[in-house]
Amino acid sequence: MQLKASTDYGIRAILYLAAQGTTCSSKDIAHDMSIPRDYLIQLAQLLRNAGLIEARPGKHGGYRLAKDPADISVLQIISALDEDAKQSTRAKRITRKNSAMVDGVKQTYRLIEESFDAYLDSLTVETLLDCTQDTGKGQAYLAERLGSESRRLTAQAN
Repeated sequence: MQLKASTDYGIRAILYLAAQGTTCSSKDIAHDMSIPRDYLIQLAQLLRNAGLIEARPGKHGGYRLAKDPADISVLQIISALDEDAKQSTRAKRITRKNSAMVDGVKQTYRLIEESFDAYLDSLTVETLLDCTQDTGKGQAYLAERLGSESRRLTAQAN
C-alpha cells in the first residue's frame, strides 16, 4: 500500500517528535525527515488542530507532541491529515442513487474500512518506535496486532 505524501510526511514528523522527546524546529524536522519545510508547516497545522502536536513560537520554538506517544494512534494521525477528503467523499456518496448491488458494495467497503481503522487505531506511536528498535520483533508484533484485531472484530460480529 502506498500512502499519500501528506500521510507519509505527517507520520514521519510525529515519529520524529516522539523519538526526540522535546521541542524541535520545523527546519530540523524537515531536514532530518526529508519533508519540504513549507509542506511540513501546513501539515503541522492539521496535526495541531487535531490536538496531536503543539506549536511553540519564538526563537527557540518549534513543535512537540501534545500527548504521550502511547496515546497517539496511527489512525489519529491519518484522520487528522485526511478529514477534509473523507468529508467530501461522504457527501458525494450520499447524493448518488442506490441499488441493491451498490448498497452491497458499500457495505463491504465499510467493513474493510472498519477493519483497517481498527488495526491502525491499535498501533500507537510508541509501538512504532519500539518496532524500530528491533525490526524482527517489530514484524512479529505487528502481525500479532493484526491477528488480535481480526479476532476482536470476528467476536464483535457474532
